[in-house]
Amino acid sequence: MEASGKKPTDSLPGKANEMTKTSGKRKSTLIFACSGLSNTGKLTMQAASALAFRRPDLYRAAAAHKGVDAVEDALSDGLNILVLDGCSDRCATKKLEEGGLKADVYMMVTELGIEKTMPSDVKLEYVEKIVRAIKEA
Repeated sequence: MEASGKKPTDSLPGKANEMTKTSGKRKSTLIFACSGLSNTGKLTMQAASALAFRRPDLYRAAAAHKGVDAVEDALSDGLNILVLDGCSDRCATKKLEEGGLKADVYMMVTELGIEKTMPSDVKLEYVEKIVRAIKEA
């Protein structure tokens, strides 16, 4: 923490707005992201990581390919679980179901109007679109 008493994340865009909206009562969320090799898979982890970095008090990120241990830990900590799939393959959802777990919210990047294309088609505007959708979920 800086000498002024502010956290380094206090100056990030949307910080003040989110604080008044949540008023300290919002439950934290684990974003269980597909993290696949396509552009939509890559976007899931980038958006999840962006939120976890910007608001570590509200969001955690976990990559589905690493298994469900992070989800089990989050559930024991009382967090909501949001599954973020990149496309209709639903890799993150399937991984969660294999572990016998369910999410509170399911979201798919392609349903946000982002087309699954080349792995290199990862744009900041897409990341921010996903971030906004997660915040509204």
